[in-house]
Amino acid sequence: MSNGVINIIIVVLACTCVMIYILWKNSRRMDEDIRLSVQQHNLVSHDERALLLCRAVRILNPNVRAGEDYIIKQDSPDQEPYISEWKADTPRPTKEELAAALREVADAHHEERYAAMRRADYPSVEEQLDAAYQARQGDDTKQREVDEKIRRVKEHYPKGDQCV
Repeated sequence: MSNGVINIIIVVLACTCVMIYILWKNSRRMDEDIRLSVQQHNLVSHDERALLLCRAVRILNPNVRAGEDYIIKQDSPDQEPYISEWKADTPRPTKEELAAALREVADAHHEERYAAMRRADYPSVEEQLDAAYQARQGDDTKQREVDEKIRRVKEHYPKGDQCV
């Protein structure tokens, strides 16, 4: 074999090794992310205090999720759960903000107020029906506007316990 062929084989083998290494590292990172997400889900599902902390964080920032954007830990069953790591681009809530949000979550009427704020920001039924009618007539401009308003409300006020 000539030196050119041997060089090509060496380059192909080196590229193959690099690709295998990259795939291996990505799969390890993905396994770690999945493990962490399952761990967060189990903690929030089985510990009422962790669920309340998760709800409090949701009040302060509805777009972050435990296990992805922040990590809740509990070193022992007797210890209060806490945020051990904040990965989100948004500022980490202060202790005072979390304490206030935890008080709000503990309030029996919190869910009612949350649902009322969500309803108040939605486009009216009349506005939605008018937009649907105009879309059926061929002009979907209003429908797109209404859909965008609804998307923003759903993003700002996520429904249910979507902590993890």
